[in-house]
Amino acid sequence: MSARSISVPLTSHEVSLPAVILIGVALNALVVTVMTSFAEGGGGLTFGISPFQLVALFVAARLSLESDDTEAPHAPWLEAIVIAMALVPSSAVSWLALAIFAGYHAWHSHGARRTGSLIFLAAALASIWSSVILKWLALPVTTAESYLLGQMLSLVRPDIVQVANVIGNPSTHSLILMTKCTTSDALPHAAVAVAAVAYLFGEVNTTKLRQSVLLLCGIYFIANMLRLAAMAWSSESYALVHGPIGANVFDLFQAMVVLTLGNWASEA
Repeated sequence: MSARSISVPLTSHEVSLPAVILIGVALNALVVTVMTSFAEGGGGLTFGISPFQLVALFVAARLSLESDDTEAPHAPWLEAIVIAMALVPSSAVSWLALAIFAGYHAWHSHGARRTGSLIFLAAALASIWSSVILKWLALPVTTAESYLLGQMLSLVRPDIVQVANVIGNPSTHSLILMTKCTTSDALPHAAVAVAAVAYLFGEVNTTKLRQSVLLLCGIYFIANMLRLAAMAWSSESYALVHGPIGANVFDLFQAMVVLTLGNWASEA
């Protein structure tokens, strides 16, 4: 007789153990990120945590705790591996553990819990991208974005030149483009946040959600390129755009775009 996995019925008042593990691993990844930020001497007001991460994880946790008819087959071995990985003092390992566990439950679950697992999975992959993979690809990514920026600025400023990830006028002011300033860094987190906001507001129109993510990519790319262009223009404009006022305005703009597109995707 071959062994078969059995889906266990759940009552409305039960809290799913997989949901508890998903939430615990996500919180551990955030705590490790904060501790690493402190150890490195700061990290800003959010201590290295993207506000978009918080939104996505909050919505994912809420959906994962919703009642459902069935949950994924119990897998003690997988739970043990994921918990052991979460104990490693590395946010990257915790995000990987979250991605593995969320992927398993997204494959086997249904309804709200499946959606929650998918958002957990997307948030974990976005975090792995920005904290690990993007660092491996730092030079080609920053060079490519610097090239596009240089082409755009050369239309109005012939004196501005681009070499690798450095762009500007070598005799006056140049911008060294780092991965944290690129579109490639924050855009994945923002895209996951759009989906999370849409599910937070209500029923989601999948066609509109896809369109919202595409609109976000276009809007964010143009906005960030304009921001980088101002930073490369002169030292004065750099101080204004990169300083507290400019940073807060750009953060507010990002938040408004995500909220607007997420709300639009939730409308029938």
